[in-house]
Amino acid sequence: MRLLGLIILALTLLLGVSFAILNAQTVVVNYYLGTKALPLSVLLVGIFIIGIVIGFVVSLPSIIRLKLKIRRQRKGQG
Repeated sequence: MRLLGLIILALTLLLGVSFAILNAQTVVVNYYLGTKALPLSVLLVGIFIIGIVIGFVVSLPSIIRLKLKIRRQRKGQG
């Protein structure tokens, strides 16, 4: 099982490196406080990470509510 995990990790890293090489063009990002020139791959990965964080923050209240509900139900049984 550990070997399978290492193979998946190696394939993911290889895919990420090839993605970065294929998307090495520089793009200019204009935002409210200025501009920044970044490689396209860095910009895409950054936006992906920001999306993951926003998704986690938005789902956090539901996760906490469900965990509290489970805790209350387990207290009632014991």
